[in-house]
Amino acid sequence: MRLIELRDVSKSFTLASGLDLKVLQDVNVSIDAEEVIAILGPSGSGKSTCLRVMCGLEKPSEGAVLSRGVLLEGVNLDVALVFQSFALFPWETVYRNIALALHPMHLPAEEVSLRVKRAIDLVGLEGFEEAYPRELSGGMKQRVGIARAIVMDRPILFLDEPFSALDVLTADALRAEMVDLFLHQQTKVRSLVIVTHNIQEAVFMAKRILVMGTHPGHIRQDIVNDLPYPRQEQSPAFRSMVEQIHTLITETLMPDAAVPLKHVTREPPIESLPAIQIGEMIGLLECIADDGGFADIFDLAHQAAKDYGRTLYLVKAAELLRLVDTPKQDVVLTEIGKTFVVGDINVRKKMLHELFGSLRIVRMLVNLLDKDELLRLSVDTLTERVAEWLPNENPNQIVDTLISWGRFAEFLGYNDDVREVYLDVGQDF
Repeated sequence: MRLIELRDVSKSFTLASGLDLKVLQDVNVSIDAEEVIAILGPSGSGKSTCLRVMCGLEKPSEGAVLSRGVLLEGVNLDVALVFQSFALFPWETVYRNIALALHPMHLPAEEVSLRVKRAIDLVGLEGFEEAYPRELSGGMKQRVGIARAIVMDRPILFLDEPFSALDVLTADALRAEMVDLFLHQQTKVRSLVIVTHNIQEAVFMAKRILVMGTHPGHIRQDIVNDLPYPRQEQSPAFRSMVEQIHTLITETLMPDAAVPLKHVTREPPIESLPAIQIGEMIGLLECIADDGGFADIFDLAHQAAKDYGRTLYLVKAAELLRLVDTPKQDVVLTEIGKTFVVGDINVRKKMLHELFGSLRIVRMLVNLLDKDELLRLSVDTLTERVAEWLPNENPNQIVDTLISWGRFAEFLGYNDDVREVYLDVGQDF
Protein backbone atom coordinates (compact mmCIF):
# COMPACT_ATOMS: atom_id res chain seq x y z
CA MET A 1 0.00 0.00 0.00
CA ARG A 2 1.34 3.44 -0.94
CA LEU A 3 1.31 5.58 2.19
CA ILE A 4 2.86 8.82 0.90
CA GLU A 5 3.77 10.10 -2.54
CA LEU A 6 5.45 13.30 -3.68
CA ARG A 7 4.79 14.22 -7.31
CA ASP A 8 7.08 16.80 -8.92
CA VAL A 9 7.34 18.70 -5.65
CA SER A 10 9.29 21.96 -5.54
CA LYS A 11 9.61 24.23 -2.52
CA SER A 12 10.78 27.84 -2.27
CA PHE A 13 11.10 30.10 0.75
CA THR A 14 10.91 33.88 0.72
CA LEU A 15 13.88 35.45 2.49
CA ALA A 16 13.71 38.60 4.61
CA SER A 17 15.02 40.52 1.60
CA GLY A 18 11.94 39.48 -0.37
CA LEU A 19 13.91 37.17 -2.66
CA ASP A 20 12.89 33.54 -3.19
CA LEU A 21 15.24 30.67 -2.38
CA LYS A 22 14.40 27.35 -4.03
CA VAL A 23 15.37 24.45 -1.77
CA LEU A 24 13.61 21.55 -3.56
CA GLN A 25 12.98 20.99 -7.25
CA ASP A 26 10.96 18.27 -8.99
CA VAL A 27 11.16 15.74 -6.15
CA ASN A 28 9.36 12.45 -6.75
CA VAL A 29 9.21 10.04 -3.79
CA SER A 30 6.91 7.18 -2.86
CA ILE A 31 6.73 5.43 0.51
CA ASP A 32 5.01 2.08 0.74
CA ALA A 33 4.13 -0.04 3.76
CA GLU A 34 6.89 -2.21 5.24
CA GLU A 35 9.66 0.11 4.02
CA VAL A 36 12.62 1.68 5.79
CA ILE A 37 13.82 4.66 3.79
CA ALA A 38 16.80 6.90 4.43
CA ILE A 39 16.93 10.38 2.92
CA LEU A 40 20.65 11.03 2.71
CA GLY A 41 22.60 14.03 1.56
CA PRO A 42 24.94 16.85 2.50
CA SER A 43 23.83 19.89 4.46
CA GLY A 44 21.72 22.21 2.35
CA SER A 45 20.29 19.49 0.12
CA GLY A 46 16.75 19.95 1.47
CA LYS A 47 16.46 16.68 3.41
CA SER A 48 14.54 18.08 6.35
CA THR A 49 12.39 20.26 4.10
CA CYS A 50 11.42 17.15 2.13
CA LEU A 51 10.43 15.46 5.40
CA ARG A 52 8.37 18.45 6.53
CA VAL A 53 6.53 18.53 3.21
CA MET A 54 5.61 14.84 3.63
CA CYS A 55 4.43 15.61 7.18
CA GLY A 56 2.21 18.40 5.91
CA LEU A 57 4.15 20.93 8.02
CA GLU A 58 5.22 22.73 4.83
CA LYS A 59 3.12 23.17 1.71
CA PRO A 60 4.90 22.57 -1.60
CA SER A 61 5.29 25.59 -3.86
CA GLU A 62 4.66 23.30 -6.84
CA GLY A 63 3.57 19.69 -7.24
CA ALA A 64 1.39 17.50 -5.07
CA VAL A 65 1.61 15.45 -1.85
CA LEU A 66 -0.64 12.39 -1.64
CA SER A 67 -1.49 10.43 1.50
CA ARG A 68 -2.96 6.97 0.74
CA GLY A 69 -3.69 8.23 -2.77
CA VAL A 70 -5.57 11.33 -1.63
CA LEU A 71 -4.26 14.88 -1.95
CA LEU A 72 -2.87 15.89 1.45
CA GLU A 73 -4.53 18.91 3.05
CA GLY A 74 -3.03 20.08 6.32
CA VAL A 75 -1.01 17.89 8.70
CA ASN A 76 -0.48 14.24 7.77
CA LEU A 77 -2.22 12.25 10.53
CA ASP A 78 -0.45 9.05 9.44
CA VAL A 79 2.89 10.41 10.62
CA ALA A 80 4.68 10.67 13.96
CA LEU A 81 7.96 12.57 14.16
CA VAL A 82 11.14 12.13 16.24
CA PHE A 83 13.26 15.28 16.42
CA GLN A 84 17.02 15.75 16.61
CA SER A 85 16.79 18.15 19.56
CA PHE A 86 14.64 15.88 21.82
CA ALA A 87 12.05 18.72 22.24
CA LEU A 88 10.99 17.67 25.74
CA PHE A 89 9.16 19.84 28.27
CA PRO A 90 11.69 20.27 31.10
CA TRP A 91 8.97 20.81 33.72
CA GLU A 92 7.19 17.53 32.90
CA THR A 93 8.16 13.99 33.90
CA VAL A 94 9.03 11.27 31.42
CA TYR A 95 5.53 9.85 31.76
CA ARG A 96 3.87 13.23 31.19
CA ASN A 97 6.12 14.10 28.22
CA ILE A 98 4.97 10.92 26.51
CA ALA A 99 1.33 11.22 27.55
CA LEU A 100 1.05 14.77 26.20
CA ALA A 101 1.32 13.39 22.66
CA LEU A 102 -2.08 11.76 23.22
CA HIS A 103 -3.77 14.87 24.64
CA PRO A 104 -5.33 16.01 21.31
CA MET A 105 -6.96 12.58 20.88
CA HIS A 106 -9.12 12.95 24.04
CA LEU A 107 -8.66 9.28 24.95
CA PRO A 108 -9.93 7.74 28.21
CA ALA A 109 -7.40 7.91 31.03
CA GLU A 110 -7.15 4.12 31.16
CA GLU A 111 -6.15 3.89 27.50
CA VAL A 112 -3.62 6.72 27.85
CA SER A 113 -2.03 4.91 30.78
CA LEU A 114 -1.94 1.62 28.90
CA ARG A 115 -0.35 3.14 25.80
CA VAL A 116 2.24 5.17 27.70
CA LYS A 117 3.32 2.24 29.87
CA ARG A 118 3.66 0.03 26.81
CA ALA A 119 5.77 2.66 24.98
CA ILE A 120 7.97 3.09 28.05
CA ASP A 121 8.49 -0.66 28.18
CA LEU A 122 9.35 -0.87 24.45
CA VAL A 123 12.09 1.77 24.60
CA GLY A 124 13.62 0.65 27.90
CA LEU A 125 12.54 3.53 30.15
CA GLU A 126 11.14 1.44 33.00
CA GLY A 127 11.96 3.03 36.33
CA PHE A 128 12.30 6.52 34.86
CA GLU A 129 8.60 7.35 34.60
CA GLU A 130 8.81 10.06 37.29
CA ALA A 131 12.21 11.43 36.23
CA TYR A 132 12.57 14.89 34.70
CA PRO A 133 14.57 15.55 31.50
CA ARG A 134 17.37 17.22 33.49
CA GLU A 135 18.01 13.86 35.16
CA LEU A 136 18.45 11.99 31.87
CA SER A 137 21.39 11.42 29.54
CA GLY A 138 21.11 12.36 25.88
CA GLY A 139 20.33 8.77 24.93
CA MET A 140 17.57 8.51 27.54
CA LYS A 141 16.06 11.82 26.38
CA GLN A 142 15.91 10.51 22.83
CA ARG A 143 14.24 7.33 24.07
CA VAL A 144 11.53 9.59 25.51
CA GLY A 145 11.23 11.26 22.11
CA ILE A 146 10.87 7.88 20.39
CA ALA A 147 8.31 6.68 22.95
CA ARG A 148 6.32 9.90 22.47
CA ALA A 149 6.19 9.18 18.74
CA ILE A 150 5.29 5.49 18.86
CA VAL A 151 2.62 6.00 21.56
CA MET A 152 0.52 7.73 18.89
CA ASP A 153 0.12 4.44 16.96
CA ARG A 154 0.77 6.11 13.59
CA PRO A 155 1.72 3.89 10.63
CA ILE A 156 4.70 6.06 9.57
CA LEU A 157 7.54 7.14 11.83
CA PHE A 158 9.76 10.01 10.63
CA LEU A 159 13.14 10.48 12.28
CA ASP A 160 14.92 13.76 11.55
CA GLU A 161 18.63 13.13 12.29
CA PRO A 162 17.59 11.57 15.61
CA PHE A 163 21.00 10.25 16.65
CA SER A 164 23.31 13.08 15.55
CA ALA A 165 23.42 14.70 19.01
CA LEU A 166 24.37 11.43 20.75
CA ASP A 167 27.72 9.83 21.44
CA VAL A 168 28.78 7.05 19.07
CA LEU A 169 28.00 4.05 21.32
CA THR A 170 24.59 5.37 22.37
CA ALA A 171 23.67 6.16 18.76
CA ASP A 172 24.72 2.67 17.63
CA ALA A 173 22.58 1.05 20.33
CA LEU A 174 19.48 3.12 19.48
CA ARG A 175 19.82 2.45 15.74
CA ALA A 176 19.87 -1.29 16.40
CA GLU A 177 16.89 -1.05 18.76
CA MET A 178 14.84 0.96 16.22
CA VAL A 179 15.50 -1.64 13.52
CA ASP A 180 14.51 -4.45 15.91
CA LEU A 181 11.28 -2.66 16.90
CA PHE A 182 10.37 -2.33 13.25
CA LEU A 183 11.34 -5.83 12.13
CA HIS A 184 9.48 -7.51 15.00
CA GLN A 185 6.42 -5.28 14.47
CA GLN A 186 6.18 -4.46 18.16
CA THR A 187 4.42 -1.18 17.36
CA LYS A 188 1.80 0.08 14.89
CA VAL A 189 4.61 1.62 12.79
CA ARG A 190 4.66 0.11 9.30
CA SER A 191 7.25 2.35 7.63
CA LEU A 192 10.29 4.26 8.87
CA VAL A 193 11.76 7.32 7.14
CA ILE A 194 15.04 8.65 8.52
CA VAL A 195 16.77 11.85 7.48
CA THR A 196 20.51 11.61 7.95
CA HIS A 197 23.89 12.79 6.71
CA ASN A 198 25.54 9.65 8.12
CA ILE A 199 26.17 7.13 5.35
CA GLN A 200 26.82 4.18 7.67
CA GLU A 201 23.58 4.94 9.48
CA ALA A 202 21.63 4.89 6.23
CA VAL A 203 23.19 1.60 5.10
CA PHE A 204 22.68 0.03 8.55
CA MET A 205 18.98 0.91 8.80
CA ALA A 206 17.40 1.47 5.40
CA LYS A 207 16.02 -0.79 2.69
CA ARG A 208 16.01 2.14 0.26
CA ILE A 209 18.40 5.10 0.29
CA LEU A 210 17.42 8.32 -1.45
CA VAL A 211 20.60 10.27 -2.15
CA MET A 212 19.91 13.98 -2.54
CA GLY A 213 21.81 16.48 -4.62
CA THR A 214 22.02 20.21 -4.06
CA HIS A 215 21.37 23.60 -5.69
CA PRO A 216 18.43 23.11 -5.36
CA GLY A 217 17.66 19.85 -3.55
CA HIS A 218 16.65 16.92 -5.75
CA ILE A 219 16.74 13.13 -5.68
CA ARG A 220 20.01 12.19 -7.32
CA GLN A 221 19.61 8.43 -6.96
CA ASP A 222 17.27 5.88 -5.37
CA ILE A 223 19.38 2.95 -4.15
CA VAL A 224 17.88 -0.39 -3.11
CA ASN A 225 19.71 -1.84 -0.12
CA ASP A 226 18.94 -5.56 0.01
CA LEU A 227 21.56 -6.48 2.63
CA PRO A 228 19.95 -8.90 5.11
CA TYR A 229 19.25 -7.86 8.69
CA PRO A 230 20.99 -7.81 11.12
CA ARG A 231 23.64 -5.93 9.15
CA GLN A 232 27.31 -6.31 9.95
CA GLU A 233 29.22 -3.06 9.46
CA GLN A 234 32.52 -4.85 8.89
CA SER A 235 31.21 -7.19 6.20
CA PRO A 236 32.52 -6.70 2.63
CA ALA A 237 28.98 -6.16 1.29
CA PHE A 238 28.25 -3.45 3.86
CA ARG A 239 31.54 -1.69 3.19
CA SER A 240 30.95 -1.91 -0.56
CA MET A 241 27.55 -0.22 -0.21
CA VAL A 242 29.05 2.51 1.95
CA GLU A 243 31.82 3.06 -0.61
CA GLN A 244 29.30 3.29 -3.45
CA ILE A 245 27.36 6.02 -1.66
CA HIS A 246 30.53 7.85 -0.60
CA THR A 247 31.50 8.05 -4.26
CA LEU A 248 28.07 9.31 -5.28
CA ILE A 249 27.96 12.07 -2.65
CA THR A 250 31.55 13.08 -3.35
CA GLU A 251 30.72 13.44 -7.04
CA THR A 252 27.69 15.54 -6.08
CA LEU A 253 29.76 18.11 -4.19
CA MET A 254 33.09 17.82 -5.99
CA PRO A 255 32.56 16.57 -9.56
CA ASP A 256 35.69 15.84 -11.52
CA ALA A 257 36.40 18.82 -13.75
CA ALA A 258 35.50 18.35 -17.40
CA VAL A 259 38.23 18.80 -20.00
CA PRO A 260 37.75 22.28 -21.53
CA LEU A 261 37.15 22.60 -25.25
CA LYS A 262 40.10 23.94 -27.22
CA HIS A 263 40.01 27.54 -28.41
CA VAL A 264 36.98 28.29 -26.25
CA THR A 265 37.37 31.05 -23.68
CA ARG A 266 34.64 31.35 -21.12
CA GLU A 267 34.28 32.88 -17.70
CA PRO A 268 34.65 30.44 -14.82
CA PRO A 269 31.45 29.78 -12.89
CA ILE A 270 30.56 31.96 -9.93
CA GLU A 271 31.61 30.02 -6.85
CA SER A 272 29.23 28.99 -4.09
CA LEU A 273 31.28 29.24 -0.91
CA PRO A 274 30.73 26.44 1.63
CA ALA A 275 29.82 27.75 5.07
CA ILE A 276 32.98 26.76 6.91
CA GLN A 277 35.64 28.64 8.86
CA ILE A 278 39.05 29.09 7.23
CA GLY A 279 40.78 28.07 10.46
CA GLU A 280 38.94 24.74 10.40
CA MET A 281 39.99 24.21 6.78
CA ILE A 282 43.62 24.88 7.69
CA GLY A 283 43.41 22.19 10.37
CA LEU A 284 42.25 19.73 7.72
CA LEU A 285 45.13 20.70 5.41
CA GLU A 286 47.56 19.96 8.22
CA CYS A 287 45.99 16.50 8.66
CA ILE A 288 46.57 15.83 4.96
CA ALA A 289 50.17 17.07 5.23
CA ASP A 290 50.74 14.72 8.17
CA ASP A 291 49.68 11.84 5.88
CA GLY A 292 52.28 12.81 3.30
CA GLY A 293 50.10 15.24 1.35
CA PHE A 294 47.63 12.59 0.19
CA ALA A 295 44.49 11.16 1.83
CA ASP A 296 41.32 9.25 1.09
CA ILE A 297 38.43 11.57 1.95
CA PHE A 298 36.62 8.91 3.99
CA ASP A 299 39.75 8.15 6.04
CA LEU A 300 40.32 11.88 6.38
CA ALA A 301 36.89 12.34 7.98
CA HIS A 302 37.76 9.70 10.60
CA GLN A 303 41.20 11.18 11.23
CA ALA A 304 39.80 14.70 11.66
CA ALA A 305 36.92 13.37 13.83
CA LYS A 306 34.33 15.08 11.62
CA ASP A 307 31.29 13.70 9.85
CA TYR A 308 31.69 12.91 6.17
CA GLY A 309 29.48 15.76 4.95
CA ARG A 310 31.37 18.37 6.97
CA THR A 311 34.68 17.02 5.67
CA LEU A 312 33.42 17.32 2.10
CA TYR A 313 32.64 21.00 2.60
CA LEU A 314 36.07 21.64 4.12
CA VAL A 315 37.74 19.90 1.18
CA LYS A 316 35.55 21.82 -1.26
CA ALA A 317 36.67 25.10 0.33
CA ALA A 318 40.33 24.08 0.01
CA GLU A 319 39.76 23.07 -3.60
CA LEU A 320 38.15 26.43 -4.42
CA LEU A 321 41.27 28.11 -3.07
CA ARG A 322 43.49 25.78 -5.16
CA LEU A 323 45.11 24.26 -2.08
CA VAL A 324 44.03 20.68 -2.91
CA ASP A 325 43.02 18.58 -5.89
CA THR A 326 40.31 15.92 -5.60
CA PRO A 327 40.76 13.09 -8.10
CA LYS A 328 37.83 10.77 -7.38
CA GLN A 329 37.76 10.24 -3.58
CA ASP A 330 41.36 11.24 -2.98
CA VAL A 331 42.46 14.59 -1.58
CA VAL A 332 45.93 15.72 -2.65
CA LEU A 333 47.79 18.86 -1.62
CA THR A 334 48.71 20.98 -4.62
CA GLU A 335 52.11 22.67 -4.84
CA ILE A 336 50.37 25.81 -3.61
CA GLY A 337 48.88 23.80 -0.76
CA LYS A 338 52.25 22.38 0.23
CA THR A 339 53.78 25.86 0.31
CA PHE A 340 50.83 27.09 2.36
CA VAL A 341 51.05 24.33 4.98
CA VAL A 342 54.78 24.80 5.66
CA GLY A 343 54.49 28.60 5.75
CA ASP A 344 54.29 30.71 8.88
CA ILE A 345 51.25 32.84 9.73
CA ASN A 346 52.41 35.76 7.56
CA VAL A 347 53.05 33.54 4.54
CA ARG A 348 49.63 31.94 4.96
CA LYS A 349 47.86 35.31 5.28
CA LYS A 350 49.56 36.63 2.13
CA MET A 351 48.70 33.51 0.15
CA LEU A 352 45.07 33.54 1.35
CA HIS A 353 44.81 37.20 0.37
CA GLU A 354 45.85 36.35 -3.19
CA LEU A 355 43.89 33.11 -3.51
CA PHE A 356 40.69 34.58 -2.08
CA GLY A 357 41.03 37.60 -4.35
CA SER A 358 41.27 35.36 -7.42
CA LEU A 359 37.80 33.86 -6.90
CA ARG A 360 35.33 35.14 -9.46
CA ILE A 361 32.69 35.97 -6.84
CA VAL A 362 35.29 38.11 -5.05
CA ARG A 363 36.33 39.86 -8.26
CA MET A 364 32.67 40.68 -8.92
CA LEU A 365 32.40 42.05 -5.37
CA VAL A 366 35.52 44.18 -5.94
CA ASN A 367 33.94 45.59 -9.09
CA LEU A 368 30.97 46.71 -7.00
CA LEU A 369 33.22 48.23 -4.33
CA ASP A 370 35.32 50.08 -6.91
CA LYS A 371 32.21 52.03 -7.93
CA ASP A 372 32.10 53.69 -4.50
CA GLU A 373 34.52 56.46 -3.58
CA LEU A 374 35.11 54.95 -0.14
CA LEU A 375 35.25 51.38 -1.48
CA ARG A 376 32.22 50.47 0.63
CA LEU A 377 29.04 48.48 0.02
CA SER A 378 26.05 47.80 2.23
CA VAL A 379 25.43 44.20 3.19
CA ASP A 380 21.84 44.48 1.95
CA THR A 381 23.02 45.53 -1.52
CA LEU A 382 25.63 42.77 -1.59
CA THR A 383 23.00 40.21 -0.57
CA GLU A 384 20.75 41.31 -3.43
CA ARG A 385 23.62 40.94 -5.91
CA VAL A 386 24.60 37.50 -4.61
CA ALA A 387 20.97 36.39 -4.94
CA GLU A 388 21.15 37.39 -8.63
CA TRP A 389 24.50 35.67 -9.18
CA LEU A 390 23.54 32.45 -7.36
CA PRO A 391 19.72 32.17 -7.48
CA ASN A 392 19.59 28.67 -6.00
CA GLU A 393 21.76 29.48 -2.97
CA ASN A 394 21.03 31.14 0.36
CA PRO A 395 22.47 34.62 -0.27
CA ASN A 396 22.67 35.50 3.43
CA GLN A 397 24.86 32.48 4.08
CA ILE A 398 27.08 33.22 1.08
CA VAL A 399 27.54 36.84 2.19
CA ASP A 400 28.37 35.77 5.74
CA THR A 401 30.99 33.38 4.37
CA LEU A 402 32.41 36.01 2.01
CA ILE A 403 32.87 38.39 4.91
CA SER A 404 34.33 35.72 7.19
CA TRP A 405 36.85 34.48 4.61
CA GLY A 406 37.64 38.02 3.47
CA ARG A 407 38.42 39.21 6.98
CA PHE A 408 40.58 36.16 7.72
CA ALA A 409 42.52 36.81 4.49
CA GLU A 410 42.81 40.53 5.32
CA PHE A 411 41.09 41.24 2.01
CA LEU A 412 37.78 42.63 3.28
CA GLY A 413 36.73 44.66 6.27
CA TYR A 414 33.30 44.81 7.82
CA ASN A 415 31.64 47.49 9.95
CA ASP A 416 28.78 45.92 11.87
CA ASP A 417 27.50 49.28 13.16
CA VAL A 418 26.50 50.38 9.67
CA ARG A 419 26.49 46.88 8.09
CA GLU A 420 28.97 47.74 5.37
CA VAL A 421 31.71 45.76 3.64
CA TYR A 422 34.86 47.53 2.47
CA LEU A 423 38.16 46.68 0.88
CA ASP A 424 40.91 46.17 3.44
CA VAL A 425 43.52 48.59 2.05
CA GLY A 426 44.93 49.76 5.35
CA GLN A 427 42.18 52.20 6.34
CA ASP A 428 42.21 53.43 9.90
CA PHE A 429 38.62 53.19 11.19
